[in-house]
Amino acid sequence: MKKIIKYLNETVKKEKNKLIFVIIMFIIGLVLGSIFTNFITSDDKSLLIEQLEVYFSSIEKLSNDVFGIKAFSSEILNNSLQLFIIFALGISMVGLPVVIFILFFKGFMLGTTLSTMFLKYQLKGIIGAFLYVFPCFIINILIYILMSFFALYVSTKFLKALIKKDNLNFKNFLGKYLLTFCLCIILMIINCLLESYLTPLLLKLFTFIK
Repeated sequence: MKKIIKYLNETVKKEKNKLIFVIIMFIIGLVLGSIFTNFITSDDKSLLIEQLEVYFSSIEKLSNDVFGIKAFSSEILNNSLQLFIIFALGISMVGLPVVIFILFFKGFMLGTTLSTMFLKYQLKGIIGAFLYVFPCFIINILIYILMSFFALYVSTKFLKALIKKDNLNFKNFLGKYLLTFCLCIILMIINCLLESYLTPLLLKLFTFIK
């Protein structure tokens, strides 16, 4: 574990530009998602608000869709699949646009969700937004940023090795990349447990002050 943490730390320090790029793409998605509700029709706004109301109705009841083992199974399956796609696209060397799009889209969806909360609940939406993102969604995004960063790093490293004929121990390099993926999956499992049990309880508190 110490070796993989050391590897992660050294790589991040050495490739700061790639990490900054990945973070910027997420932020762009977040900003665009936040202002998206300002440019849609009233009917579309009503649809978003209706979906939000359905979600909070499930939160109030702590239904299986948002709380418990069923919610956990759904979350871990969805997130693990997306992380695997990012991992595989990093190896493919041609799937980087898709990796960036996944991260951008997550930022966009978060921005849209938060802006819909403000649209529905106004100032009270700040509390709902905070409980929605803290701590689980923040951890979720950090995991995706980490995986996307390493996918970008590995892909560019492979391309340089192929084009410039640089010496690269592919087996060792892929091994470290695989360990990074496994670490992200472990963190995601822990986070999905929190997201399936802690976040609904926190958001249920918000339903009491509506």
